[in-house]
Amino acid sequence: MGEHEPPSGRLPNGLLPNEEASVMRVLDSERWLKAEERTAELIACIQPNRPSENRRNAVANYVQRLIMKCFPCKVFTFGSVPLKTYLPDGDIDLTSFSKNQTMKESWAHQVRDMLENEEKNENAEFRVKEVQYIQAEVCPS
Repeated sequence: MGEHEPPSGRLPNGLLPNEEASVMRVLDSERWLKAEERTAELIACIQPNRPSENRRNAVANYVQRLIMKCFPCKVFTFGSVPLKTYLPDGDIDLTSFSKNQTMKESWAHQVRDMLENEEKNENAEFRVKEVQYIQAEVCPS
């Protein structure tokens, strides 16, 4: 088996498994190599690269700093950003933790107000736009 040959030299075409003999065909090395090259091109287009990763981290750090100016807390990224599985137009998920129990009812409004003010700031480090407050499900305390 060559370096660029699929296991057994065959690929299924997605039809029924009991029809294996009639739905499998041998791919020659040249076609297999071409498929691998095309796949690598596609992955290179959508995977995070150093500039996009730096930019996304800079935006996350900027928003983290803004939130921490509102009240004492720790802010972390989660989801696709730290896992580096985001798509080019993907969002940045942040979560915050605070020991201040008195802010339970007001922190989200304070963050929204701060972001809306930053939206009007012409000298902001990044352009803030389309601020939305989405009330997520609240867990019982």
